[in-house]
Amino acid sequence: MAYDVRRAAVRLYPHAAQEPSRVRSPRARRTARNVHRFQGMSVLRSLLALAALLGLALLGFTQAAFSRAGFAQPVNVCLAPLPTTFGTPAKPLTGYSDRSLEPFDRVMTRLLERYQIPGASLAVSKDGRLLLARGYGWADVEAKEPVHPDSLFRIGSLTKPITAVTVLHLGEQLVRQGRFPNLETFLQARVYELLALEPKGGQLGDPRIADITVRDLLQHSAGWNRNVAGDPMFRPTLTYVARSLGMGEAMPVQPLIEYMFSRKLSFTPGTFSAYSNLGYAVLGQLIERLSAQSYAAYLQKMLGQMGIHHITVGHTRLQDRLPGEVRYYDFPNAPLVPSVLDGSMVPRPYGEFYLEAQAANGGLVASAPELVKFVAVLEGHRPEASPISPEARKIMLERPPLPQYKGSKVYYALGWSVRPEKNGLMWSHDGALAGTRTLLLRLPDDTVIAAFFNSRPWNDWSFIADLKNSLLNAAQQVTRWPGYDCF
Repeated sequence: MAYDVRRAAVRLYPHAAQEPSRVRSPRARRTARNVHRFQGMSVLRSLLALAALLGLALLGFTQAAFSRAGFAQPVNVCLAPLPTTFGTPAKPLTGYSDRSLEPFDRVMTRLLERYQIPGASLAVSKDGRLLLARGYGWADVEAKEPVHPDSLFRIGSLTKPITAVTVLHLGEQLVRQGRFPNLETFLQARVYELLALEPKGGQLGDPRIADITVRDLLQHSAGWNRNVAGDPMFRPTLTYVARSLGMGEAMPVQPLIEYMFSRKLSFTPGTFSAYSNLGYAVLGQLIERLSAQSYAAYLQKMLGQMGIHHITVGHTRLQDRLPGEVRYYDFPNAPLVPSVLDGSMVPRPYGEFYLEAQAANGGLVASAPELVKFVAVLEGHRPEASPISPEARKIMLERPPLPQYKGSKVYYALGWSVRPEKNGLMWSHDGALAGTRTLLLRLPDDTVIAAFFNSRPWNDWSFIADLKNSLLNAAQQVTRWPGYDCF
């Protein structure tokens, strides 16, 4: 009887068939541990335990019934109902939502099917309230581990807005300590003087490097243009830099920056904006220099004060992935590449780049709900204190006085792509690595959407445009936003 009860429980929670120690998601691991306890139980205790699991399922069905009937939903709305499936072949759908938010489910399930992506996560908030947290498809295809709402994903360049806020937070801290008279003075400070790094060969390769300011780094106007001189954070430029230094490609970020300080700039700082991973890597070093802490330590302390505890620096190798982190997949038939670590042939997500050196420009992992909460707390919609003042937040989103942005519909501010709309500002950022695609949207009506995927399609530009437009359309289709809050 105990075996039959356990088998019934496994039918409800398929991931519970695995040994708990082999399940990576903390949420799934707890369920597996509880189901394995059915072994050896008495008949009565087994039935009681199964009743508890069925009770959780009933709560999920009850929530849906309340929603359809138009009644106020019970306080337990945030308890996820039983996983369901979508697509062909069937893939798991986990987490919680509301009937009024079904347009978001339709978008995500369609995209996974159309672009052959194993798994994804989506979180949606309104006015600082978390309303949807979903997992779609597989976190690990081989292990049949579903994506859960709190699964961790590499977020790529979505790291940059977090680094930008961290820099502003540090700047205001330094102002309070009397090291700068005000935040604007900090933003205009010359980075080369603050860092005290020695360029390779002992001399700046371009005297204009000494004029780069903190603001220039934040708004990509420091003078580096990857379309002209390549991106030293990635191959093939990374390979060239490593050979020039006599180092492996898995090098720390400091010698790479020192090398780039010995090279020519592509344009005069403060006159043009060109997207730069290197600039944000320099900001990571600046945080370490001025705070006397590692980037990760300073960031986690700031995030902890925001009630966020699982955004952290990721790792390059598959065997080093974090508990609860998804597995990353290249697009079908993608080639293997030599690993930056040891030269062995590996899938691109696990060796084409050295993630540890990209902590400040693209190396963080996060869950979708926590990234949505990051924006909610940042804007002052949560009980936790915002990491920056309203004045700093205003500066963060201002249009830079660069010629290319005069009259433009979109501009890159301090860490965010900003689009003025009739009813306010839409700010956003996306991220991409081999095996990763992410998008964060903050709409003028205080809707925040975070979508993460564990593969990057070969037709990436088509995919990201489809994703963004479809999520915006889904938000417009919502006629009634639920009143609950699952943060």
